Amino acid sequence: MKLPKGMGNLGNLGALMKQAQDALDRAKSVEQELKLIEVDSESAGVRAKFNGAGELLSVSIDKEAVDPNDLESLEDAVTLAIRGGLQQAQKVREEKMKEITGNIPLPPGMSL
Repeated sequence: MKLPKGMGNLGNLGALMKQAQDALDRAKSVEQELKLIEVDSESAGVRAKFNGAGELLSVSIDKEAVDPNDLESLEDAVTLAIRGGLQQAQKVREEKMKEITGNIPLPPGMSL
């Protein structure tokens, strides 16, 4: 059987498949590692804590941040703290995933 051009060396395909399987196995353990990493974000007396998997762990608000006459500022601070924490968690996750996929070319927009 004749293979299409570029597919003539099945050894390379086998090696690529092995790399992909190893990466998937490593991704499973990285997911557990990410859940153990914590990142904090703070904005105007509001703190949000996330794990590396992007799960919100807690939100705390200083008493000084609460002004019954200015709830909009408190809402903004909560939004900014949560957004910042999510961005930090995403960055941690991306760095961990780069460790796994370093040698495997993935199509744009695809991740493990």
